[in-house]
Amino acid sequence: MTVESATLPFQTCGACKRTWPTCDTFVLDPDVRLLGLQAVITHPDFNVMVFEHSCGSSVSILTPRLRHLLPQPEPGEATVRLLGTEECRGHCRLLEDLEACDAPCINARDRELILLIRRMKNAARMSEDSELMNLWKQRR
Repeated sequence: MTVESATLPFQTCGACKRTWPTCDTFVLDPDVRLLGLQAVITHPDFNVMVFEHSCGSSVSILTPRLRHLLPQPEPGEATVRLLGTEECRGHCRLLEDLEACDAPCINARDRELILLIRRMKNAARMSEDSELMNLWKQRR
């Protein structure tokens, strides 16, 4: 990593120019909603997670930039691409399909990423709700 890349924000909204300094600030931002995974049949490293920012713009992130959030893959984890084959469960064909996939496919890891991001956002929302409730109780 160069000094220049260390100072660049993780992501910038193309419409309103809002910046997120880190992956965590982006993923946990309540103004950012996960829409789904756009899978590229021939090149899984070009898969993108598509998010919607509250300004109305969509923000796409290449999944390799988010995969560090997952544990390291197990030795022998699937390296076969099933998208477009009969064995494919079809989850990656629809952007709005946020379900996991248990097929032994290289895209299954990005499907896990969807679930992890959803859990992270839910946990952050619950924590924020709890903090607001505590503030409200203190004021009574």
